[in-house]
Amino acid sequence: MTSGLPLPPWLSQALPDPGAWPVRTTRSVQLLHLTGVDSLRFLHDQTTRNLNSALPGHLRRSCAVTTTARLTALLDVLVDNHAARLTVLAGDGSALHQRFDRYLFPADRVTLLPVTQARQVSLLGEDAAALLAAEGIAMDCTAVGWRPVSLGDARALLLRGTDFGDGVPGLRLLLPDPLPLPPWLEHRPRLSATQVELLRLQQGTPIWPNEINDAFNPFELGLAGAVDLDKGCYLGQEVLARLVTYDGVKQQLRLWRSDTALEDLPGDSVMHDEDGTRAGVVTSRSALGTGSVGLAVVRRAWLGASSLNLGRVTVGLGLPAAARFPPGTHPPNAPASP
Repeated sequence: MTSGLPLPPWLSQALPDPGAWPVRTTRSVQLLHLTGVDSLRFLHDQTTRNLNSALPGHLRRSCAVTTTARLTALLDVLVDNHAARLTVLAGDGSALHQRFDRYLFPADRVTLLPVTQARQVSLLGEDAAALLAAEGIAMDCTAVGWRPVSLGDARALLLRGTDFGDGVPGLRLLLPDPLPLPPWLEHRPRLSATQVELLRLQQGTPIWPNEINDAFNPFELGLAGAVDLDKGCYLGQEVLARLVTYDGVKQQLRLWRSDTALEDLPGDSVMHDEDGTRAGVVTSRSALGTGSVGLAVVRRAWLGASSLNLGRVTVGLGLPAAARFPPGTHPPNAPASP
C-alpha cells in the first residue's frame, strides 16, 4: 500500500513510511442538519456552491461568507432528499447556526436542527477505498459523494474525499460519539497532531481562526474550487464576482519554509521585502525538524517572489499543493512549493 501523494521530501520524512498507508486521522466536527423542502434553496442562498442542481447523495465543498465575502466557514454539504447536512470542516458551527436562524423566515419550509458533534475518521491514501471494500463498505465515488453505512450495530456516514480536498486521496467516516472504532480501523496507523498540521500546511487548507477570519475571502485563500460564480444571487456573491471580473484579488495564500527553528523566529508575523516594505502576513507556523514551516497571505506585488523576510529571517515561498485561485489571478512565475 502507498500514500499515492507526490509529497516533497521535507514532508515525506515527517510522515509514516509509504508502506504503512492508508493512515487515519481522527477529530471532532460540528454538524448542522436542515430538513424541509426549501432546505437546499436556503443553503444555495447562504453558501458559495450551486445547490439547486444537487441531487440526494451529492457532496459539495462550499464556503460561508459575509456580505463583504469574508470567509466564516469551510463546509461539506451532504445533500439528501428535501434535507441537507453540513459538516463544518473549519469555522464556528454555533455562529453559523445562529446566522442561519436569523435569515430563516416563517414562510421558509425549513427546520434548522440543533448543532451536534460527530467524530470524523479519515483514511488517507490511494488504497483507502480498497481497505473499506474489504470490510464490506463500498461506495462508487463517481456516482455519489456520501451514503449511510453500517458499522456493526451502529450507523455511520461514509464521505468521499478528505479534509484536505482533492490533494489528498481518501475517504471519511462520520461516527456518532462515543461509538468505538472497529478493530480493523483502530489498528491503522494514526497521524499525530503535528503530522496532520504539516500535511495541512503543505496542502494549504485554511483553518479558523488563523486563515478563516474577517480579513480574508475564499479567493485569497485558494478556495476558488468551492465557489460557483454562475449560480445566481447569494450572500457575498456580488463582491466575489467583482473580484474576478475586475482582477481584484490583491493577496494570496502561500506556503513558506525556513531552516530557522520555530522558537527562533520573530514573534512579529509581518513579512517584508529587502527594502523593508510590508509584503504579507504569516497566518500559521509549525516546527519542522530543526526548521519551521507555515502559511502566509502575500500581497499581489510579491506573488512571484521565491522568498521574503520575517524579521531578519529569510523564508522560502511557494504555492500550497491544493490551493486553487481564479484564472489569471496569480502570475505565471509563481514559485513552486518550497
